[in-house]
Amino acid sequence: MQTNLENGTKRDLNRENILKIAREIFSKYGYKKTTLDDIANAVRKGKSSLYYYFASKEDLFQAVIMKEVEILAHELEIVINRNTDPVDKLRDYVLTKLTTFRSLANFYHAIENDITAIEFIEEVKRRYEQDEIRMIKRILIEGVRKNEFEIYDFNLAAIGITTAIKGLEMPLSAGNYGAVNLERSVDTILKIICYGIMKR
Repeated sequence: MQTNLENGTKRDLNRENILKIAREIFSKYGYKKTTLDDIANAVRKGKSSLYYYFASKEDLFQAVIMKEVEILAHELEIVINRNTDPVDKLRDYVLTKLTTFRSLANFYHAIENDITAIEFIEEVKRRYEQDEIRMIKRILIEGVRKNEFEIYDFNLAAIGITTAIKGLEMPLSAGNYGAVNLERSVDTILKIICYGIMKR
């Protein structure tokens, strides 16, 4: 006889498996072209089994997006909590952000293209942007404390850097620059952000 704990664990594993496969299918075909039948077939379960875990395709897509948000946030928190020099930390943050972003197809499309009319995406965007500003601000404050940065308005500086990184996400994740070496690109961009373009 299975205990509630075993049932809960099995349910969690099934849900995670559905999310993993749904992520792959949504990223391949997009939200509009993907059907719950596609996902059910890939998971090798009946469509009714999906409804046990998710109320609708929209609900499943929302769970996929939130999973990708968690992955990105986790990777960035690791960088923030490293005991490294603030300049290196800023570089690692940008590099990790862009590298992870390249692999999160669903989040990328939802943020960049608003591929669905799902209301929650706007809320995810807002929360995601606020988290980013908060994390960059932590690095900047640490840099000033260690006498490496000179910043008079942490909020404005964090917003500026966050906006610059956001502007790079699309060009460095797709199109002509999708295949470029991210490390070199990040070094070039950070030199401009930190030192400007003025000849010294």
